[in-house]
Amino acid sequence: MDPASEELERRSRYLSALVRRTRLADPPQPEPEPEVAEEAKADAVEPGLKAAARVGEGKGGKEEEGEAKAKERAAVKAKAKGEGRKVAACVRAADMALPLQRRAVRIAVEAVAAMPRLETKRLALALKKDFDTTYGPAWHCIVGTSFGSYVTHSLGGFLYFSVDKVHILLFRTAVEPIAQPQ
Repeated sequence: MDPASEELERRSRYLSALVRRTRLADPPQPEPEPEVAEEAKADAVEPGLKAAARVGEGKGGKEEEGEAKAKERAAVKAKAKGEGRKVAACVRAADMALPLQRRAVRIAVEAVAAMPRLETKRLALALKKDFDTTYGPAWHCIVGTSFGSYVTHSLGGFLYFSVDKVHILLFRTAVEPIAQPQ
């Protein structure tokens, strides 16, 4: 076996072991959510999001209700974080636990609010690096104002949201070892 193949196989085994350990280990505990009065939440939410939450509740669909609540929370947090500058966040599509969604939106909102001029590469790196270190390897992040995508993601590892006018796609893929031909 040549040295390049050996190195590739070694790296593949290492990543597979990381994935296995991540799957077996207890998931990180969600961050405690700051308590805000219901009236303050309702006042801080944009009118469009209030209507979306009501529609979801009226139909009784758990998915629609969950998405509407996630959008509402994202908007509240976005407005709370961007004190001087209003930053609007909206979850477009998600197959991810709410604590992970909150973390991603919080990181993105803080990064966008801190940058005088948006640097998409820096934002993508910040999200990917944080999720790789916290939740294990193989997270991917695409940031931009106009892009198309069609991706395959691991179960519970997909989030598509927007912060201001920038759209963010964050997803996880499984890392599997490469089978050695014999």
